[in-house]
Amino acid sequence: MFYSPMRPLCHIFAICGWIATALSASATEPFEGFLEKHCIRCHGPQLEEGDIRFDRLSRDFKAGIDTHHWAEAIGKVNSGEMPPADEPQPTQDELAAFVLDLDTRLKEGRAARMAARPALAHYRLSRKEYQNTVYDLLGVRYDPAKPGELNEDTLWQGYERIGSQLSLSPSHVDRYYRAAEIVLDRAFLQAASEPRKVRKSAAELRYGGGRQQQEALDLFGIKRPLRYLLFPGRVQSALSSNWLGRTGPEHSGLYKLRLQASGIRPPGGQPAHLSIGKQTSEETVDGLIEFDITAPEDSPQVYEFEVFLELPTQLHFCVVATDVVDRRGGAAFRNALVSRGGYLFTHSSETRLLNPNAPQMFDEQGNGIFSTVLLDWVEWEGPLVTEAEKSRRQDVMPPEEATPEQVAAHLQRFAQRAWRREVKPEELKNYMQSYLVEREAGESMTDAYRIALQGVLTSRHFIYLVEGAPQPRPQLNDWELASRLSYFLWSSMPDEALFTAAESGQLNGERLGNEVDRMLSDARINRFIEDFSRQWLQLHRVGMFPPDKKLYPKYDDWLEASMRAEPVEYFRELLMNNQPIDGFVDSDWTMANARLCDFYGLPEPKRDGFQRVSLKPDHHRGGLLTMGAVLGLTSDGTRHRPVHRGVWLSEAMFNKTPPPPPANVDPIEPIPPKGNKITIRQRIEAHASNASCAACHRNIDPLGLAFDQFDAIGQWRTREHVPTGVGEDPLVDASGALPDGRPFTGAAEFKQLLLEDRDRIARAFIEHLCTYALRRVLTVDDQDAVQAIVEDAKSSQYGVRDIVRAVALSELLRTR
Repeated sequence: MFYSPMRPLCHIFAICGWIATALSASATEPFEGFLEKHCIRCHGPQLEEGDIRFDRLSRDFKAGIDTHHWAEAIGKVNSGEMPPADEPQPTQDELAAFVLDLDTRLKEGRAARMAARPALAHYRLSRKEYQNTVYDLLGVRYDPAKPGELNEDTLWQGYERIGSQLSLSPSHVDRYYRAAEIVLDRAFLQAASEPRKVRKSAAELRYGGGRQQQEALDLFGIKRPLRYLLFPGRVQSALSSNWLGRTGPEHSGLYKLRLQASGIRPPGGQPAHLSIGKQTSEETVDGLIEFDITAPEDSPQVYEFEVFLELPTQLHFCVVATDVVDRRGGAAFRNALVSRGGYLFTHSSETRLLNPNAPQMFDEQGNGIFSTVLLDWVEWEGPLVTEAEKSRRQDVMPPEEATPEQVAAHLQRFAQRAWRREVKPEELKNYMQSYLVEREAGESMTDAYRIALQGVLTSRHFIYLVEGAPQPRPQLNDWELASRLSYFLWSSMPDEALFTAAESGQLNGERLGNEVDRMLSDARINRFIEDFSRQWLQLHRVGMFPPDKKLYPKYDDWLEASMRAEPVEYFRELLMNNQPIDGFVDSDWTMANARLCDFYGLPEPKRDGFQRVSLKPDHHRGGLLTMGAVLGLTSDGTRHRPVHRGVWLSEAMFNKTPPPPPANVDPIEPIPPKGNKITIRQRIEAHASNASCAACHRNIDPLGLAFDQFDAIGQWRTREHVPTGVGEDPLVDASGALPDGRPFTGAAEFKQLLLEDRDRIARAFIEHLCTYALRRVLTVDDQDAVQAIVEDAKSSQYGVRDIVRAVALSELLRTR
């Protein structure tokens, strides 16, 4: 399916375009006659199903105002969806004549539509792409999503890189100038900080050195070392800036965190989860680093992370667990353990030194009553600058004694990398003039040259991907292709090898396949995995409506973060192993961490982090559609929403966006206090009996109702919880039939029916990839090129990696 981001305006613009043509068309003309006989009844003045009126669609196929609607009509006629089964049916000859006529009109107008495209196209970098680009250009870590930095990107159906949506306002310009200053400050510090390392033992963190506590241990004959017991319900210091000596902004940078820890897990409870970040309340932090700790206390594990810190800062530990401390005394519990003399802790079997006045933390067998973390030591090292980061800054800054000619040469080399194309010296005339003016005013070479660098980084040639030339051409040149490939597969600028291929003029030819294979094997492909899957599946919506804690007490922030990561890790596994797209729909495995395994009822994982976990039929999982993230993002925090689930599935799996509901449609009525409890399905069926709603609901509802045995956070259930009304909670009915009549009894059978449509799902996935890669909405004029990719991918059994490669090598990706 192909869309226009301006769809709501199409009918307004169409009114002007269709009048002259439509009025002059004879009703006896076969094309118009078919529309009058089989289409206008449902899509005309009396009824406007799907927000479409064929009498108002433009017949000017060269202008292309409504070509996407006409292309949609061909698809629906070919699939048998139009006319509906309960309407008079045309003969096969009538159908064939109409489809041929309409297809001819579309193709005849293609040349005119392609010629009408602008000679130049500008696509602004998204915030994530800007972040990656300044890192690959200068080795600088910069977070544009922080409050006060770059403006949030406008989304179109989850995508944050559609050119027509990414405008540039005055506030954007101001923020880009400030961002360039920050980037250059970090790239060229006046005095680079030497990395420092500090280690704090549990005795230092908890007991102020622990000398007196060690004497107590010796008195009792306890040989175990002191440990820091981190318990739920309180944040505790993880980093104070003074640990690293006097610090300021010049010490900001990449730091390595290492810590040795183990966990106490209550029988049948969750593993301990540690969150490290800035304190946000008495009991929470912002979660800069989060991970489960499954190592037992007798075999502690060393955990290592890299994190960018802007100093000075304070960081804290916070143990997250659903074993809520409030139930065991809340503040009194915390206060009994906070004071330095409140307890000594070495091991759960050594409880003699615990505060006897504090609430119980362990049972008689030494089992934890709730999840806790045992910390042995923590170590910070930084700021760290890798050799790769240093190499990116080499030769950017000219020597202090450089002549203007040498400065201009340095600037030209930098601009070519930053602007991702060949740059002529005259294009940099104004930047060099700024440099010379600053020098004449007495500024140092470094400070004056930074003004020129800032100009390069705030130019439209850096902020935008610019494709085309004043003289129109249909194909990308090698430099443009290099950028299109790199921002598709790496979400960033081309590397040196791609630049070299573009400069040699060979990228559009024999080197393209080799370069794409190299890019797919590079570590930077992980950016594509994370960015594309997040945008394609609309994972930004996970947690948009926080679940009601009373209805869903098992739901917490760590579960939400784990849910959001599951489809990304799953997509990574499919791509890296080139598994077929069938895995999008169903599988006998998933990617899960300890928190998800606990939530799904899966076997405990063997190690920390996400790993591949086998599934059985009674787990009711497999594929994307039964993941907690997908089932949760289509809910409202209190109940599941089958219609929204159907819309999401239609968009993600079939690349079809159903039309919005009519403005005057009544909402689904709640159940009155004395009414009988009925399912949401039954209430939707009553709602969809409205004639203006039925046409869309018959295509959407089955897609969502198939997953009715999953509640608002993705838990399996057999009865639907109905908070109002009288009677027993009703049994869930997840049966139904696809629009073409194929029946199913639940999610498992429904997924098998989807697998029968793998060609359709493959094409939709390819369309999503092309939208992401081209940074624009596909049109009817892209259909043949997309079909060529489909045929290429089909020959390799629709392996996910093969599909991505086919898109990267396609003619569509090389066309403006």
